[in-house]
Amino acid sequence: MQQTNNLKITNHMRIELLRIFVSVTGLTFLSTGCLSDDAIVSQGGSSTKGVYEPTAPSDSEVRAEAFSVLNLDYPGMEEVKAHFEAGEPGKAALALRDYYRYSAPVNNPLVNLLGTTLSDAERSVADDALFENGYRFKVSTFVDETNHPYSYMNAAGDGIDWTLHADGDQEQRGQLHRHQWFVPQAKAYYVTRDDRYITSWIGVYDDWWKTHPAPESYPEANQPKDYIGWVPLSVAARVQDMCTLMEYYRWADAFDAAALTRFVERLSFQVDFIRNNYWSDSNHRISQAQAVALAGLLFPEMKAASEWVDSGTSILNEETAKQYFADGWLKDNDLHYHIGSIESFRSAMLVAAANGQTGRFPASYTEAIRRMVEVEKYLIYPNYAVYNAADGDYNYSTPNFGDTRPTSWTRNILLRHMRNYRDLFPDDEELKWLASQGAEGKMPPTGIKCFEDGGHYTIRNGWTRESTMMVLVNAAQTPVEAWHRQWDNNNFELYVNGRQFFPDSGVFSYNSGSSDRNTYARTDNHSTLTLDKVNISSCRGVCLLAEERADYDLLILENPSYSGLTHRRSVWFVEERFFVILDEGYGSAAGTVNLNFLLLPGGSSEVVVDADQNGAHTAFADGNNLLVRTFANKPVTTATRTGNVSLKLDNSTTRKAYRIDMKKSADDAAARFITILCPTKDATSETVGASFVDEPFSETSARISVTVGGREYRLSYTLEPKN
Repeated sequence: MQQTNNLKITNHMRIELLRIFVSVTGLTFLSTGCLSDDAIVSQGGSSTKGVYEPTAPSDSEVRAEAFSVLNLDYPGMEEVKAHFEAGEPGKAALALRDYYRYSAPVNNPLVNLLGTTLSDAERSVADDALFENGYRFKVSTFVDETNHPYSYMNAAGDGIDWTLHADGDQEQRGQLHRHQWFVPQAKAYYVTRDDRYITSWIGVYDDWWKTHPAPESYPEANQPKDYIGWVPLSVAARVQDMCTLMEYYRWADAFDAAALTRFVERLSFQVDFIRNNYWSDSNHRISQAQAVALAGLLFPEMKAASEWVDSGTSILNEETAKQYFADGWLKDNDLHYHIGSIESFRSAMLVAAANGQTGRFPASYTEAIRRMVEVEKYLIYPNYAVYNAADGDYNYSTPNFGDTRPTSWTRNILLRHMRNYRDLFPDDEELKWLASQGAEGKMPPTGIKCFEDGGHYTIRNGWTRESTMMVLVNAAQTPVEAWHRQWDNNNFELYVNGRQFFPDSGVFSYNSGSSDRNTYARTDNHSTLTLDKVNISSCRGVCLLAEERADYDLLILENPSYSGLTHRRSVWFVEERFFVILDEGYGSAAGTVNLNFLLLPGGSSEVVVDADQNGAHTAFADGNNLLVRTFANKPVTTATRTGNVSLKLDNSTTRKAYRIDMKKSADDAAARFITILCPTKDATSETVGASFVDEPFSETSARISVTVGGREYRLSYTLEPKN
């Protein structure tokens, strides 16, 4: 019998063999899970063409404190522990680097290294942030007159001045500390292997850390004013990005062992900072919990990793119920944060599943996400994947209500969301249809969709770009109760064949209490009804009726807008072709009732206010136009005014607007207006009319007659008497 010798292969030997393989072949294999692929093959580790010649840093270069936050008994950390306990922190740091390269047993499905591409926009962000380009750091959508991010180069031209606040908006000052250029630089490094990007990241992060010491705490009710870099939401953003940065940089030679120890220590510190300063509610708490959960799942060798996972996942489970209405709407009542929070829940669940911890999220969690997704699905416009260049920025794909800022939600992002949701809910044929742009699955239904708890409603005749869709908001929260809200109840937007005819004014500023923010939030800067041009005093919107019939869809919303004046807005979508809006301001209040309409931007001959006919029309050369006419139960006057529309912070465009005024006495039961919105190729060739059949006003019914295209339509509603 032939005898064989058993050879024990140690972890150290495996590393040495892999190093030899890397040096000979110039290839590296990533063993950290590789996202959607089981093995990542990439070219080299940096500009050194993949040759890895490790040199242990000196003990003085290493943050020895980093080893106190690591579980040195975790599998794969044997050599780290041996060197550290031998009083060799430099060699321990090098062994830690080997651990992250070869032994870290995690999968990050949120980063697909094999599929990594670098868009022109991302490359621009990465390049702008370099020293030689003036440290132009991407901060949200804030740009200077050259359309590049503002420079944070100091006056001497040799470093960073983090105190610069060129725009003046508090959102710019706050989001600077989310370091939104770090991930684009990481992608730029990974695609190009240009060490300038990773060297910049290391140097800039070191500088930020040195100049921004953390406060002992950051209490929600008494926030320290001099520590804006430690707002817990910004800390959460940094931690989330650190989970991504590790994937792109772990093989980079420039990410040396000394830098790695700083990375590990900072990660641990910031995760614990979040845990000690969780917000009590709002989307902030959701983002914080996501960051804590991801850090624990993706860095299991951290001493507190299991506590992080417990903390983050338990809060995420709780918040799916605490922060959401039964209809799926986020109680912050802002679509921007609603969409963002879905990704927080989804990403944590995906990472948990990819790392063997599926049980962290029960079926109820998944079903809660399904309800959230339903909101985004119905609120996006039919052009979510198709761009109409003729309208430029104003061909956006989500409503502009509140703080939504639709330029944040590009078509690429929304289409990617639909595909992510399809994968999350493979049984949903409607998501399959949206994700494939109609190639498979089942088109979602047309007609009326009500989110009564969240106070948003849609009426549509289709889901393709050529469709017509109206979105209305009539929520039960004021801006005092939900900061992202505006005084906009019974406001609407109208999309027809790729064009937004009544874009909401938007937000413009995040400076709480500023004149700009208050101006854009004003009721008369929305297409709704006001009394004496002042803000409504109550937001307690309700839906009185939603009815779908063969000849029309009917939606009736109501809000007790002022003491003594309730605004009822009834909308008929007739034959899926044109809209009729009946606005009734009823009650004992006296004053001037104003019906406000704010039109889309356009040239003087493209968007026209017809004040003498109490309306407006458009005359775009592409034949996609609208005729608007209003008819009232008492004499009215129409005043042309100038409005503004802002699709991103600190940017706005003027547009035409008008106001129809009616005097109302205390004895008048109601001020009543019938408005016809008639899509047409040529508005000048259309003739419309309307009249009241039922005057005087009744709280339980209405009957009107409208004429469009020479045909009369009798429209009516009947409501149950109020208790």
